Amino acid sequence: MASDTLGAAAEARSASLTLTHLIFEQTADYVEGNLSDEELRAIKDHLTGCEMCGAAVNDLRAFRNQVAPELGREYQPATVRALVESRWRRFVTSITHRSPALVFGSALTALVLIVAGWLIWQGKRQKETITETTPTPTVTPIVSPTRPEEGAGEKLLAQLNDGGGLVALDGEGKLSGVDYLPPSHQQMVKEALTNRRLEKSPLLAALPRPGSLVIRGSDNQSDRFSVIEPVGKVTLSDRPAFRWTRLEGATSYVVEIYDDAFTLISSSASLAGNTWTPPKPLKRGVVFSWQVKATKDGQDFITPRLPAPQAKFRILDQVRANELTRSRRDYASSHLTLALLYADAGLLDEAERELRTLQKANPDSDIARRLLSDVRNMRR
Repeated sequence: MASDTLGAAAEARSASLTLTHLIFEQTADYVEGNLSDEELRAIKDHLTGCEMCGAAVNDLRAFRNQVAPELGREYQPATVRALVESRWRRFVTSITHRSPALVFGSALTALVLIVAGWLIWQGKRQKETITETTPTPTVTPIVSPTRPEEGAGEKLLAQLNDGGGLVALDGEGKLSGVDYLPPSHQQMVKEALTNRRLEKSPLLAALPRPGSLVIRGSDNQSDRFSVIEPVGKVTLSDRPAFRWTRLEGATSYVVEIYDDAFTLISSSASLAGNTWTPPKPLKRGVVFSWQVKATKDGQDFITPRLPAPQAKFRILDQVRANELTRSRRDYASSHLTLALLYADAGLLDEAERELRTLQKANPDSDIARRLLSDVRNMRR
């Protein structure tokens, strides 16, 4: 076939009709419809009895149908059919009037380029189809949430401004604004907001109320003085400061500290003033009692004195003291959390200080007001 095709390219068209098979140029002219009536009839007669040439015609026609449109594509308004057919004709002629090696190389190169172009064209068509069929997503504008007012809405049970943040509890029991707290602390905050009250710490049990210690130092009712603190409270420091009222005319005072078995643990030197701090730490987790002995006109006056209750206090145990130290460092901005931790440990002075700050940030909050009132009532 190669010999017939390459040799026939130099022969006349009329003589070529006598060959056994159609040459490539005859096949191309037949596919394009460029034959005369006599040539067309001769080739049609030949095709009726030659399956090989008929297959060649079909293959060339299919090849032309795929390649011709791409030869005319220049990404501009479509050109007329004559221009497309002219380019196809030039392409056929260019590969039929060359040397055998060049014809084969050119045909192979053209075939590779055409196949590559066809694959690229298919990819672009597929991409365009995807682009056209993919819906544009609807962009919903992001709206910053606003802080709800306390009591606004049926689902909001409580909320408090706390350290620049907002702590809230909804009707389903969901607590927000304290995600940084451990679960035990979150539960404590949730209970306080739900119940709107504080329970008295068990560490304050068996400790007398400060108001019950109005002590008389002698049978003379005008000679009386009393202890001030620590009385009926838990102290965080293991070296608390002791204070008492002055006894008019007294020249010196001595402080004595006893354990729960009323064994003397520590005592001060003779003091001229009415304050004293023990030089050594007291044992943690223990309840102590103390009294002051005043000397006046050569007589000793002691406060408190029977039948008044003993002036007792508790030193906070080491475990709780360490936990509170960490909490003050980690949750310094949360006055609500610190107040609840202090109240649970029986540290009423510290709890009241944090709740006063919380109330200033929530002047209209009934919750902050109730919690502060509960802490103050624990002293009475």
